Amino acid sequence: MEDLGAADPRQVGPYTLIGRLGAGGMGSVYLGRSAGGRTVAVKVAQAELAQDPGFRTRFAREVAAARMVSGAFTAAVVDADPRAEVPWMATAFVVGVPLHRAVTTHGPLPEDALRTLTAGLAEALISVHGAGLIHRDLKPANVMLTLDGPRVIDFGISRAAEGTTLTRTGAVIGSVPYMSPEQTLGRALTPASDMFSLGSTVAFAALGSHLYGDGHAAGVGYRIVHTEPDIEAVPAILRPLIEACLAQDPGARPTPRQVVEHIEQVEHIEHIEQVERENRPLVSGSWLPGAVIADIIAVRGLMTALTREPPGQGPGPAPGARREPSAAGRRRLLLGVGGAVVSAVGAGVGLWLTKGEGGRSGGTGASGTDTGETGASGTDKGSTGADKGSTQPRRIRRPSGDVPEGQLAWKVNQSAASPQVLSANGVVACVSGEAVWGVDDKGDKKWTVDGDTGGYGMSFAVHDAMPKTVAAVDGGLLYVAGSKSLKSALAAIDMAKGEVVWTVALDRPYAQGVLSFWGIREGRAYLTGLGGDQGPAPKGYHVRALDLADRGTAWVHSEADLLIDSALPLTGDHVLFRTERYLKALDGSGKPAWEQKLAATLAATEKHVIVFGDRDTLYALDPATGDKVWSAEGAAEASNHGDGIATNKDGSLLYGLWQDEDGGHSLRCLDSATGTTQWQAPVPAGPKDAKGSGVRLLYGDGNLYWMASDAVVWAVDPAHGKARWKYTGLRGKNPVFLAWSAGDGRLCLSDPAANTVAALHANGA
Repeated sequence: MEDLGAADPRQVGPYTLIGRLGAGGMGSVYLGRSAGGRTVAVKVAQAELAQDPGFRTRFAREVAAARMVSGAFTAAVVDADPRAEVPWMATAFVVGVPLHRAVTTHGPLPEDALRTLTAGLAEALISVHGAGLIHRDLKPANVMLTLDGPRVIDFGISRAAEGTTLTRTGAVIGSVPYMSPEQTLGRALTPASDMFSLGSTVAFAALGSHLYGDGHAAGVGYRIVHTEPDIEAVPAILRPLIEACLAQDPGARPTPRQVVEHIEQVEHIEHIEQVERENRPLVSGSWLPGAVIADIIAVRGLMTALTREPPGQGPGPAPGARREPSAAGRRRLLLGVGGAVVSAVGAGVGLWLTKGEGGRSGGTGASGTDTGETGASGTDKGSTGADKGSTQPRRIRRPSGDVPEGQLAWKVNQSAASPQVLSANGVVACVSGEAVWGVDDKGDKKWTVDGDTGGYGMSFAVHDAMPKTVAAVDGGLLYVAGSKSLKSALAAIDMAKGEVVWTVALDRPYAQGVLSFWGIREGRAYLTGLGGDQGPAPKGYHVRALDLADRGTAWVHSEADLLIDSALPLTGDHVLFRTERYLKALDGSGKPAWEQKLAATLAATEKHVIVFGDRDTLYALDPATGDKVWSAEGAAEASNHGDGIATNKDGSLLYGLWQDEDGGHSLRCLDSATGTTQWQAPVPAGPKDAKGSGVRLLYGDGNLYWMASDAVVWAVDPAHGKARWKYTGLRGKNPVFLAWSAGDGRLCLSDPAANTVAALHANGA
């Protein structure tokens, strides 16, 4: 709990406020006391919500329903005023320890306690659902462990906030690690959603960790929807029940009553039924481990001291007088002796205090009731959340980088630099200016194609040691661009045999040489070169579309400015490029479709072109019209190789690096069609003296590869961003001068300055 701030009210309804317990997206919660000495938790709606007439109507309806919730396992609503200038409600204050804090501090609960917890949560939901409510935010932080059983708290505002401006602009109601799949996807909810949350909450108490992992909210949500959790550590007697609660199909989940009946059947504890019939407390403290009981007793003593102190700041002491310690000061003194963790919670807000925290609560989830969990705001464990008025950057838990070192499959020295390497068809093709070498999986040279002296009369488009794209693989053929008789040309090489199948020169008199190979899409290759399509002398630059089936030129487009970057969406027929002054799109016939005065790095997904715009914003544009489809702020700058964005095989997912508030970065996965974040994972902090700049990402063989600024290469699981292995063999190099590719089960790395090429298997072993 914190002292009241200048912006906090001192009185809400008949309750004098003693301190601020917490805050979240829906409002703030205060410890209050009535004139008669009753202690309550007062939850005050956010001012923005209060201005929404629809919220007031829904809030009044929810409060009326919440008043009907009664039972031994809930915190009753005792007062409320939906018509107040700022709507509020008060609930009975529950003295105890939040389940989250108890497990985090003392470890998973034993089997007997888990049974009691499961039955108590189900009993609470019977009351909640019986009142026509859906809790929507059942999680460990909203479950209080008391001496006489668990209590479910915090309901009433979440449902009322739906449909307001706040939720329409992106806030998520609930805490993602404990949301049901349908809640994560924003679908209509039934009481069965709470049953999924019950299963996740009990699993947390059994495992000691979030069932679907930590990290950014989008990543956790993705795993909830798309993966099956591992619940082997849940006691066998509870495992089938928890598994049923976690069913993806809401209709397959048990009801709260069925959960209670199941617990009663498997335990065969007759006195539980007798206690319930007589409406007495379920247990008397013995259901919890001794360490948790000690914490609850400590909380009881602390709350007695807190509520006896007169509220408010009051006048300061006379000069030289000794100031008596405030409630917060007492809190620090109490904790300074033994460093115990104590909690006092009402309306879902925790007062959890640990030695060295100076009395300040930890992170705040979407409801403002959670510390250490990943809430809908996506803050990681240990974050301070998005507190209003805070100027401190969010603390982000970064991985240590302690992952296995990838082992080289082979490394070879070559007679010339290879600014491009490609892995396919059992061969690593190393492209240089003098030749193309095929290297097998043992690192032995399998074949050599010397374009200039091999009878092909062709020189490959490699003129220095800078990485560049002059080749592409399609099917069993390797296509390498170059020049032939001063004209731009293309050679097709059988990768298995190392034989040139054909070469073709561009049949335009004023187009000379190849600058880059943009790629192959649906049997058509796209290349750029010197010289336009008009005489009387070579001038400007050109884009060439070549149909590989008949080796005929489909079209040539001339451009006066240097073509710096390009993008080929995986579907459709448009191609895009940028110069120093503008971005332009060409249609399937090579005719200009649209143009924008925008100079930005490009990438492509399944259907869109991705633009790194101003102010670190990523834009997805419709290739046919140039219209903006979606945008995402905070993207890190891409490298000048155009590989700052990676996509999965079908282009449906986009991967990038995003800037974090603490100055570090996180990998992020987005739905390429909508820009919706699927997951976000912080990456290790890089060295301050790193030589590289800009992002380099690569996707292949089920791995997402990230080349850090110090040239350390990380292999990451594209499903959630967790590092699988890393390779440090190039550490200290400048990533700008390195070439790489992934495919055919290998990651290939070329250091053109050293004339070396290396390969690692995709599993790092």
